[in-house]
Amino acid sequence: MTTQQVFRNTLVVILTFVAAYALFLSARIIIVLLVAIIIASAVRPLVLWLSRRIPYGLSILVVYGLLILLIAGLLIAVLPPAANRLAVYIENDDRLATRLISAQRWLETNIEQRFDTNIQLLDEDGIRQTVNNLVTQLRESIPALAGEFGGLVGDFVLVLVMGAYWLTSRDSAVESLTSLFSIGRRARIRDIFKEIEGTLGSYVRGVMLVVSFVGVANFILLTLFGVPNAVTLGFIVGITTALPIIGGYIGAASAALLALLSSPLHAIFAIISFVLVQQVENHYLTPRVMANSVNLNPILVILVLFIGFSVGGVIGGLLSVPVAGTFMILIRHLIIEPKREEVAAQVPVKGGILLSPGDVGHVNANAET
Repeated sequence: MTTQQVFRNTLVVILTFVAAYALFLSARIIIVLLVAIIIASAVRPLVLWLSRRIPYGLSILVVYGLLILLIAGLLIAVLPPAANRLAVYIENDDRLATRLISAQRWLETNIEQRFDTNIQLLDEDGIRQTVNNLVTQLRESIPALAGEFGGLVGDFVLVLVMGAYWLTSRDSAVESLTSLFSIGRRARIRDIFKEIEGTLGSYVRGVMLVVSFVGVANFILLTLFGVPNAVTLGFIVGITTALPIIGGYIGAASAALLALLSSPLHAIFAIISFVLVQQVENHYLTPRVMANSVNLNPILVILVLFIGFSVGGVIGGLLSVPVAGTFMILIRHLIIEPKREEVAAQVPVKGGILLSPGDVGHVNANAET
């Protein structure tokens, strides 16, 4: 190996490490950009529909303005009740412990009456000590939580700005991307891009429809049952449904635990509400809404979710399914379909007859015999 080849290979390795390190440092920005593009893909059909009536730039502002108003209104309805209840328990942790102990006593009494046996689930002093430790940790973490919330707001603003900019420059970006390929491949690249964009948009719209239905339906049922803070509990169950398969159960457990603080009966009502709404969601809404979305096996979805959680936490879990769907589209277009086309390629033989490669082998074998 010559000195020039050694220098070139060393330079390639160094540049590869530098690029990997740069990607690692900019991971947060890459995630924000990915979220922005996914949301922009979801709202683009509405933007195009409005652009037939008003200028394209104004339609983008209108759509994102409505999105901001919707999110702001939802947060105003949900956050104040939850913050007030949390503040009460932080100021008086003994009140929270007393609530939990009362719920445990109610449960123990019902078990004893039904099964005619004495039972003690948890030590009451242990409950008080655990609650005291949790509240103390929460008090100490409030400044850090405030900083995280500020960063989340900043990322949300950045998502909106990047999404709006992506919609304005989408066509030129697609043309720049396709120009990197040969003329014969550009049509396929455009088709791949359109399919990915359509899949991402359809997935997000489907998830938002399911989340809205689950949240509103649980809110209505919990209100009819007389459960306090129904809007907050419905929001928790609805928003966690964005995580396929396992998210709804996480939300139901969280809502039932919060409802338990007011009354054990309210916790039972929360579970009943979740079960009733889940029947409609699982058997009617989700199969129809997600039919044209990401086509992944449920086992693969669970595996992808766990990988997403381990790599990027909640954000990683939310992005894991659409990212996996995108990879599946790329694999199908760039690996599977070209291989099928190669296998199914027609080969001309003597006499002008077109035969597949397998038929050619059969003809040659007959000719040899």
